[in-house]
Amino acid sequence: MKHHYPNVAELLAFTSSARHLSFSRAARALGLTPSAVSRQIASLETTFGVQLFIRDGRNLVLTRAGTLYLSRVAGPLRDIGNASLELMSAAGQSDLLTIASVPTFTTKWLIPRLPDFLASTPGVTISFSRHLAHGDPFPLDLDAAIRYGDGNWAGVECDYIDGRQFVLVCSPEYQRQHSLRSLQDTANAPRLLHGQAEQVWAQWADFYGVREMHALGGPRFEQYSVLIQAAQAGLGLALVPAFLVADNLAAGTLIEPLTAPIEVDHGHYLCYCPEQLELRPALVEFRRWVLAQVKGGEVTAAAMQRPA
Repeated sequence: MKHHYPNVAELLAFTSSARHLSFSRAARALGLTPSAVSRQIASLETTFGVQLFIRDGRNLVLTRAGTLYLSRVAGPLRDIGNASLELMSAAGQSDLLTIASVPTFTTKWLIPRLPDFLASTPGVTISFSRHLAHGDPFPLDLDAAIRYGDGNWAGVECDYIDGRQFVLVCSPEYQRQHSLRSLQDTANAPRLLHGQAEQVWAQWADFYGVREMHALGGPRFEQYSVLIQAAQAGLGLALVPAFLVADNLAAGTLIEPLTAPIEVDHGHYLCYCPEQLELRPALVEFRRWVLAQVKGGEVTAAAMQRPA
């Protein structure tokens, strides 16, 4: 029986398009033009005589055949990529570690510490990929991702890093204007919200017994870095992960008008495919290093003893 072997470029175009459900976003991820990705998909569909996607304007929907094909080729394609990286490493080339990280965590936590990791692991090169949005699946070409959420994402292991403790902050000028003297004063004060943590204000108000707060009222931001900037500009009162504003509080650009922290059930996590730990020594080292950086060494023994 004759076998059909599409080229790797076509398979990468297909898996990227299936991941993003958009030729435009797939093209950006691959460094190609949307028309080039579309041609690769068309070539695959012509080769096999089946439709892999239903085109719905600029969006894509996988057909049943496309879904089945993705389930069969995604794993082997990942294996080919891993084997290629191992071969490069064996040949003495740099071990490339590809990471996706949410923007504020990257600038506030990871980048300042990264020189220490690179100094301790000569031969490892870090490549930063576009951060994963809330519902994005874990890409084939990614070694690790730092994500914000509850730590439950399909197909990956997640180690908690930081971000469960939230603190109340505002600018000094905001405090002068609104004079927050009690927790109840926050009920009618202008507030800022994060798009993935809208429920925090309601939890905080319930925890501290603040009455008649419209917890979902206020401007929304998708990145904590922008929300923090807005708080510094005096646009509102913010509840943010404590570790993200430690330097702002130390510098005095933000203050805690009232001491009222709260612990929540979501934060920042290091995510990776468990089978990758057996194949990628650089990933093993990066994970160990990240966990060692956790404030106060608060890493569970179970986390540190996972297979490496």
